[in-house]
Amino acid sequence: MTRAPRRETREVTLILATIVTLIVVGIINHDFMTLQNIRFMILNSVVLSLLALGQTWVIATKGIDLSVAPIMGLTAVVTGLLEQGSGLPLVGAIGITIGIGIVLGTVNGLLVAKLNIPPIIVTLGTYSLYSGLMFIYSNGTDVVSVPPAYATFGNGTLAHWLPIPIPVLILAAILFLCWFVLGHTIFGRAVLAIGNNAVAAYNAGVSVVATQIRVYMISGLLAAIAGFVFLCYTGSATVTTGTGDHVELQSIAVALIGGTAIVGGRGNMVGTVLGGLFLSVVLTALVFLHVPPIWYSAGEGAMILVTVTLGMRQNAARKAIR
Repeated sequence: MTRAPRRETREVTLILATIVTLIVVGIINHDFMTLQNIRFMILNSVVLSLLALGQTWVIATKGIDLSVAPIMGLTAVVTGLLEQGSGLPLVGAIGITIGIGIVLGTVNGLLVAKLNIPPIIVTLGTYSLYSGLMFIYSNGTDVVSVPPAYATFGNGTLAHWLPIPIPVLILAAILFLCWFVLGHTIFGRAVLAIGNNAVAAYNAGVSVVATQIRVYMISGLLAAIAGFVFLCYTGSATVTTGTGDHVELQSIAVALIGGTAIVGGRGNMVGTVLGGLFLSVVLTALVFLHVPPIWYSAGEGAMILVTVTLGMRQNAARKAIR
């Protein structure tokens, strides 16, 4: 069986699972299927998908990035407070967002690639570091509102004849770029080669260090964009944005659900975005079904364990066939 059919099967399964969840929960609670709630789930899935797309790049190299949560939160807090304090224009906020993401992501990459520290140790450390920077910068001050330009960016459309929220269009553009680069460029092949066997990739001429740095830079950039999108569509941010919701675990779950292999060497960008939509629908459904919030993290953890177990078995089966 080739990789393409497996990816298509995963994508079809996620689409069907999302539709079934919508229908079943909609029948149980009619408020679930309102246009307002559907819009909320879609916009929430954009943030999840952006985080998970970055996570997909990292996991494909057999790495992990736990710092996406504080990078998201720090970006939202910094840009939001700068706007509240000095009227930072939208273009300036976008520039700062890109800068934060690239710098913090590159720091992760340098520590992993140059110092050869395990990714989970590096990003666990920078998780605390970036979270601390968020508290220090904000001094406990929350962002309570955003100006019309920001709100339009997070909730508006480009034109009346194109009733698609701007964040969805941004996600679509980023998804296309990620899909194309991973599947059709030398860099994408290098990423997958490192995930399969870093030593063999190095011997084949792949610049392992440079590729790893770029992968973590991409993850940081997408996490920062997710943070700015979150700020614009919710109109608020706090010192627990991202970290309080454990979005780092959600992003990992989404990437794995979408078909990215935890053992590296395989990534599915389209599946990741579909996984983001599925998880957003499921988490919202739990609210409408009045499931206690204490069960949410347990459910996410179980989802990760099941997905990893199935992925490991599939990987073992492929090796046995070879």
